[in-house]
Amino acid sequence: MTDTVKTFRELYCEHRRISPDQYERDLVMHCLHWQARPVYWLLGLNRAYTSPDLEFVRCVGELHNRSQFRDEAAGFIYHPGNGGFFRKTLRLRVSTRRMQEIFDERVSAGRSPKPRA
Repeated sequence: MTDTVKTFRELYCEHRRISPDQYERDLVMHCLHWQARPVYWLLGLNRAYTSPDLEFVRCVGELHNRSQFRDEAAGFIYHPGNGGFFRKTLRLRVSTRRMQEIFDERVSAGRSPKPRA
């Protein structure tokens, strides 16, 4: 019997009881800085503005461990679309710290041994 390691996307969707189609939007909303939450829908009208967040969430969804996450988080922080007053100073974007907390929680829960029947 071989066990396949689930991706973060699969673990997150199972935990939240959502379909994979809802993954990106749901996780983005959970990982936004508090000040971004009331206005993010408006910023979302400009797809170029939200693309770094969605790209980050998409890439994290395929990961299996924390070392991979660190590489993705660094890529997100230095993403060319992640500069500017709104994203950098006002922090109207996804929080890498919040994303890491959720990632670590789900990945560690996914690795815990299943109880034997």
